[in-house]
Formats: sequence, structure tokens, C-alpha cells
Amino acid sequence: MNQEWKFKLHSIYGQILFDRKLIQSFEQVKANKGAGGIDGETIESFDSKLEENIMSLLNKLRTKTYQAQPVRRVYIPKKNGKKRPLGIPTIEDRIVQQSVVNVLQPKFEDNLFHNWSVGYRPNRGVERALQIILWNIEQGYNYIYDCDIKGFFDNIPHKKLIGILKKYISDRTVLGLIEQWLKAGFMEEGKLIHLDYGTPQGGVISPLLANVYLNEMDWEWDLHGIRFVRYADDFLLFAKSKETIEKAASLTKEKLAELGLEISKEKTKVVNFRKDDFDFLGFTFHHWRPREKDNKPIFHVTPKKESIKDFRMKIKEKTRKTLTLNKEEWINRVNPIIRGKVNYYVTIIKAIKANEELGQKSRCTTRWMRNIFLSIDGYIRKRLRVAFIHKHPNQKKEQKMRYKWNNGFFVAIKLIPSFWLYLNKAYGYSLEEYLVEMKSKGKRKQQNAIKRAKEKGEEYFTPHRLQKMQNAWNASS
Repeated sequence: MNQEWKFKLHSIYGQILFDRKLIQSFEQVKANKGAGGIDGETIESFDSKLEENIMSLLNKLRTKTYQAQPVRRVYIPKKNGKKRPLGIPTIEDRIVQQSVVNVLQPKFEDNLFHNWSVGYRPNRGVERALQIILWNIEQGYNYIYDCDIKGFFDNIPHKKLIGILKKYISDRTVLGLIEQWLKAGFMEEGKLIHLDYGTPQGGVISPLLANVYLNEMDWEWDLHGIRFVRYADDFLLFAKSKETIEKAASLTKEKLAELGLEISKEKTKVVNFRKDDFDFLGFTFHHWRPREKDNKPIFHVTPKKESIKDFRMKIKEKTRKTLTLNKEEWINRVNPIIRGKVNYYVTIIKAIKANEELGQKSRCTTRWMRNIFLSIDGYIRKRLRVAFIHKHPNQKKEQKMRYKWNNGFFVAIKLIPSFWLYLNKAYGYSLEEYLVEMKSKGKRKQQNAIKRAKEKGEEYFTPHRLQKMQNAWNASS
């Protein structure tokens, strides 16, 4: 609810004043990894004197002499070529933030947050977001407001955020801590910069504060009967008519303005899913179209083009031909990337199955993904063939090795094919089935090439082609 609670949270500060709780928080910080803050303390150096450091921090908290430090500002590249600012707090600040989150999060989960807000929350996430999207589309809510908040994390007004927190928290010490973290500022090129707005991305408590702030928007939508899904600052609204979605968009602009936020006009649009596509959380939802075999309406979901491009770039970065490694080391470099990407893409299958278990018959299909994965696998094998050639590797030599270093060879040396892994995760597809299918595809491809050669009056198995095949076998044996 976005109304003020009758019973506010109190005595929060006292719940973090235990060495075991601070150690638990440190272990969570440690598991999340990350660099150190402006004081030069790292996770490893803090851990090396853990008991001493925890007792020192506990003493500061008990005597209320703890002071938040400015965050260290760094920039990480975004997929669009721009850079995203991150604020890295000190290890001590991260521990205290995590301790406060550990107390507040369960209370907010039980009493405050909306079911359709799914980002940075326990037992929710991308799969739940996809479930909500698919459910609404299947239910006929095909007018979609695809909205982006302009610089959300950098533009949250501190005064308004603290005002909202006061609706739910009466513990002045904890409110004071949060205000300290917000106003500590950041160090950049040796200069300390203070701002009256923004929660630094990289801070442990930032996702929770972001959800508390936009929770005001969630319940405003709920109050007006608007269907939505929100993942942090990314959200979609759903309606059955253009008029209704335009009213929802107008309400959203007004409420965000009240919160001191602004919509990014160039990234925000109304989608008619009968004819328009939209992207969300790394997936592209392709609009309704008739199925070829029976003309029944279906819609496709695939990874976004940018996500596939990122997949290829990560593989490229790990297969630089300037390195000289053995085959096992090369495979160990690319397999984690394949696992990570495919495990993410398979969430759409999990969402479809979860909805079907709830009684929602799905008309969503993911068959277009298969060709995407086949193309990626071809690219990965190509990159690895070049990497395997230690003496003057080049594309021409790679082509010669295709007959020997084929699908069966790569499976034998434990390369994970993304096409197989996706179908295995989704449908239990075995490696044996994969090899049979790829062999069959290879035969069909060759037969089609022979057929085309005959139609042109040419010979397919020329002496030159046969010699190339023989050279490849000889070179790799």
C-alpha cells in the first residue's frame, strides 16, 4: 500500500547490533564480490582480520560514531556504447547497508510491495516478469505502454525518498543512516561531489530504496485497476484498448512528476501488439501473426538482437587468436558464457510452462530461437577452429579444418552447444539426439549443394574439394 502504515517499523537499529549479524552481512557482501571503496579496504583484506574488523565496526555502531564514507565513482560500458556510473561504497558501509536490508526487506515483502513488482526481490525475478507479460497478452491486454524513466537512479530526490520512508519507519537512527548514505556523495578524480538526488547504483541498499520509491507508483496503478509489470525502473502497462492505455500513460506521467521523475520520451512508446513488437528484459516479443499450418494466431519470443550481439562479443573476447592454449583451456573459456546466456534465455520456456500449470493455454512459440542458436554455435566452432591452429591461424586454415573439427569432434572435447543446451533445459533433449539431428542437417545441406551443382551442370566432388577434405584430415591427425 502507498498509504501511511498505522503501525510503523521501530527498533530496527537495535536488531543489527550483534557481531554474528554483521558477520552474516559480510558473508553476503563477500558472496556478491566487487571492488573496494575509497579507503582501499578490499573484501580480502577485511576478511583477513574479520573478527577484529567486525568488533571495531560494532563498537562504532553501538557508540553511534559510525560515519558513512563517500562512494568511489567508476564507469562501466553499456551495450549502447555509453557508460553507466556506479558508486562503490566501502566494505564497512556495505556491511551496515546489508544489515539494514536484512531487517527491512522481509517486512516490506510481507506488508508493502506489490505482487507485480518483481525486480531485486527474493523469490521473484525475470521468470516472474515474463509470466506476467505472457499472461496479459494471452488475456487480450494487447495495448502496451513501454516506458523508460529518464536517469532513474541518478534523479531520485533525497528529500522525497526520506519522506516516503518516514511513512513506514519510525526508527530515527536508521533513517539517519539512510540519509547519511544518500548524502555521503562520491569521489571522482580526487574531488568530493555532493548531490541532493540519486541513489548510487552499486550500493547494497539502492535496489531496496528504489523499490520503496516506485512502490508509490505501483499502488497508484493498482488503485486505478491498471495491469502492469515492473522490474526496478523498467515497466510495462497493459490495456485492452488504445483509449485505456493512453489514460494509463497520462496517469503515469502525472505520478512520476509528483515523485520528481521524468519519462524518457525517445525510449517510451505505446505498442499495439496486433502489429508492433516490443522489447523487455533482453527479449523481443514479436506481434501476433497466423501460424503457417493452420492460420491460428501465435506470437514469437526471441532474445533481443543486442543480447545476441553481446553473446557473440563475449565469445570473441575469449577466443583471441593471439593466445596459445590447449583445446581444454579454450573450451573452459567459452563454456561458462554459453551456460550463462542459455540459462537466461530458457526463462521464457519456464514462464510459459508455469502459466500453463496455472491454466493459461499458451500461444507463444520460441521456435525462432533454434536458428539463432544454430548460427551462434557455428560462430563459436569457427572461432575455436582458428584458436586451435597455433601456427599462423587464419580463416582459410579454419575452413580446411571443418571436415575434421566438426560437431561430433567438439562434443567429444566437451564444448557445450547452445542449441543442444537450450533444448535440453526446455525439453530434455539429449546429446545423442543432438548429434543425430546435426548429422542429418549436414547430410541435407550436402545433398542440397549436390543438387544445385547438378542443376548448373557442375560436379560437386571435384578433385580440388576431395583434396581439401583429405588435407584437413591429414593436418589434424
